[in-house]
Amino acid sequence: MPNLIPSKKFLHDIDGFQSDMPLRKKLAKALTSLESNPLHPGLNLERIINDPSAWSIRIDRRYRIAFEPRQYLSSGNPDWTGDILLLRCLDHDDLYKSPR
Repeated sequence: MPNLIPSKKFLHDIDGFQSDMPLRKKLAKALTSLESNPLHPGLNLERIINDPSAWSIRIDRRYRIAFEPRQYLSSGNPDWTGDILLLRCLDHDDLYKSPR
């Protein structure tokens, strides 16, 4: 099970969701799923093309979480059991423009 490590930008991003309880619940569900099984199909895991070490998962139709696996296997693939650095939590288009 990976350890989720939030960055300062990630914490700043989620502070903006203080008053949106439905979105906070979806965020908590996505983070729980990421922690228990990063490859769960419901997360819609995607590689971020303009940042080769960043990946993203879906919170809902509008928001996504960008993150970076901290450990890699000898094959070059991410070690999904290792630590995960949470980079940003933004609107889909904004996240893909600037995932860090």
